[in-house]
Amino acid sequence: MTENKGSGKTKHPKFRKPSLETSRRMKRIRSSHTGLEKAMAHLLKELGLKYTFQPRIFGRPDFRILRTSILIFCDSSFWHGRRTREITGKAFKKNRAFWTAKLLQNKKRDERINTLLRRNGWAVLRFWDDDILKCPEKVKRRIRRKINEKCRGN
Repeated sequence: MTENKGSGKTKHPKFRKPSLETSRRMKRIRSSHTGLEKAMAHLLKELGLKYTFQPRIFGRPDFRILRTSILIFCDSSFWHGRRTREITGKAFKKNRAFWTAKLLQNKKRDERINTLLRRNGWAVLRFWDDDILKCPEKVKRRIRRKINEKCRGN
C-alpha cells in the first residue's frame, strides 16, 4: 500500500476484478456465527466457562470469558496470515499484490489490537482455526493456564 502525496488518501495495489465463480465463493464467507466460533463455544462449555459471544469491545473479539479479563479471538489461517505462502504471494495466481498487502495489513491490525487491549488490562488469547478444530485439548490447556495466571494476579 502506498500513499498519494498531498491527498492523505491511501492507494491500494492494482486489483483486477475476480471471476464470477470467485465472487460467489467469497460472498459465502461469513464473519460471525462461523463453524470455528461454534467449535470454540463448545470448548468453552466443556471447560464449564461462562462467556459473552462477540462482546462490544475494541478489536471485536469473538469471546470474553465472564468474571475474567480474558478475550479470545478465533483466527482463520488465511485471513490472519498464518501461512508463509500466502503472505509472500506464492499462493496467488491473480491479484497477488492486492492479497499480500491485504493479509499483511490484517496481521499488523491484529498486533495493534493485541497491544492496545493488553495496555488496557485485557489478556488476549488468539487461536488458529486448525488448533481449534484439530487440537482442542491444546486450546483448552492454554485457556486453563491463562485463567490460572489471572486468578493468581499475574
